[in-house]
Parts: sequence; C-alpha cells; structure tokens
Amino acid sequence: MMLVDNAAGYSITRFLHEQLWDASVRFENTPLLGGSASWLRSFPGRTPLVTSGDVLLSPAPENAFPDIAVTFRPDIVIGSSIARPAWREIRATCAQLGLPTVLYLREESALSHLLPGNGRHSAVLANSNTLVAGAARMGIEAHFVPSMVDVGAARTTSSRERIVLVNPREEHGVHIIPDLARTFPTIEFVLQESWPLNHSERATVDEILANHQNVWFRSRRSSPSDVFSDAAIVLAPHLLDNRPRTILEALSNGIPVVASDLPGLVESVGPGGLIVDRASGPIGWRDAVETLWQNPAIYRDLEQHARAYGSRPEVQPEHIVQTFLQHVANTISDSREQVQL
Repeated sequence: MMLVDNAAGYSITRFLHEQLWDASVRFENTPLLGGSASWLRSFPGRTPLVTSGDVLLSPAPENAFPDIAVTFRPDIVIGSSIARPAWREIRATCAQLGLPTVLYLREESALSHLLPGNGRHSAVLANSNTLVAGAARMGIEAHFVPSMVDVGAARTTSSRERIVLVNPREEHGVHIIPDLARTFPTIEFVLQESWPLNHSERATVDEILANHQNVWFRSRRSSPSDVFSDAAIVLAPHLLDNRPRTILEALSNGIPVVASDLPGLVESVGPGGLIVDRASGPIGWRDAVETLWQNPAIYRDLEQHARAYGSRPEVQPEHIVQTFLQHVANTISDSREQVQL
C-alpha cells in the first residue's frame, strides 16, 4: 500500500507548518516552542484526507498513518521524498507498533533525515552512489538501489536535428540557452515543458523565445518518446544535484547528454555524454555543444556509449525490483530476529 502526500493547494500553510513543527521537535525543551508539536498537527490544511484503494492520498500523511497502520498492518514502512517532521511522526508511530522503517534517499536534501537527533533507521537505501557516499560521511551505511525508470515508454527513433532542454526552469539551467542560441544561430533549441511552469518561469521562457528565433517552447507531452523524437543532444545544466529520469531515457535512445559537473549528474551521464565544469561559465557549454555538433566521429562514439550505459543491467526494472525487495526482506528478517532476542 502507498500513502502519498497530496498537499496540493496548501503550499504556504505546509511550509509554515513544517518549519514550526520541525523547530518544535528539535527544541522541545525550550519554553517558546517546546511541546507545541501536538497543536501543530492540527494546523489548518493538515487534517487527513484519505481515499480508498491501494494508493491513499493525504495532505497530512503523518496524521493519516496511525489508523492506516492499525488497519493495514504492514510488515515494514518505507519513506521516500518526505518532509522531516512528517517522517519523524510516522517513525514514532512505527516504533510504538514495533515496525521497522526504511529510508529511501532520492535527493540530496533527504540526507538531512540522517542528521543527529533524528534517530536511526532499520535500513537506508539510496538511488545514487553519490547519496551512498553522503550517508557514509554521516556514519550511516546506505545500499545503492537506482530509481526505476521505464525507458521503454521513451524509446524512439530520433531525427537528431535539435538540442533539447527538459523542464526549462532556473534550477535546471535555462539561463544558458540565450548564450547558446546566439552562439549557434543555425541550431534549433527546444525548451521542453515537463512540470507546469509558474507565471514567472513562463515569463522567462517567453522572453527567451522573443529574443531568439531558433528557440522553441514545446508543451508537456503525454508520451515520453515525443520528448526525444527530434533530439540530437539533451542538455542538463542543472544548478542542483539530482538524477533526472530524462538522462537515462535519453541515453537509452543513444542521445548524448551534456550536463553540469554535479556528482549525481556525472554518475547519471557516465560515458554517454560530456560534463561541463560550472566554473567555466558560458564558454564551457559552447565548447561542449560545438564538440558534439561539429565532430561526427565524436558524436557517433558517444552515441554508442550512451546506448550501452542507458541499457546496463543495474538500471533494468527487473533487476531494480529484485534488489529492492531483497533489501526489504532482509530488513524485515533482521527486525524479527532482534525482537526474538
């Protein structure tokens, strides 16, 4: 069963609630915030809202969880991409019920769950070796289990005529596009929408389009294969470290990726593209694009490496599921053995 945080429409309330709640727990012995966690649980917009089925939705998963745990009676509880206060409450409930907990790290910010004072998990998994290393630096052993991506849905035969940047937001490096568009006026660039853009983000995109005739905006596509149908190169000039699924999808199509030199991106791209030193500024991105666009032999070599790296065994869904379930089974077994002791 999956319990999903469905806090859409509560962004401001959610932010205030999480910050205050987190502070109330961390400073529980202080007169100002101590003991306020119970009151904060009933903060407006944070009451449970659960629907029937295998996927349960709630704007307050930590509030909905206790009843679900008693009714569903899980053997183990796995947390991923969840706010610290919510996960802390869920783990407290799990401790009362004798349930083991697993934290699945999928973004760098999730390492904050491992900070002192948050207690130890029964097991920790991570979707990148970068996060495994980050956990190790905090004295926690994490096991590598990649995020599962169904690259089959993204498979296509690309015309390889354009350069594509997916999700044209500030944090995804849309700022590099004007310089590239000016430098390479005969190359067409596509700003591919993934998540809906807010008003400010769309205004930035519209300004780029108005000033550069060789830049297109393409609205979100229902089929992932449409994203790559014309891509010769996929850009990932991200400012924040992550492992976007679009990189693996591009690589599986033999499309080289040019990415920032952030550890998660370097690991995701592997030998299937070029890495740009962020300190090099615009010239680094120009050089990378020129290298691929003007050198067919280099491009063909990276195309082959991209396809091979995007199809390696460890990122195949069957392998990932088997590895994930094995770690879960081992954690359940270890937990039961500890109870018997």
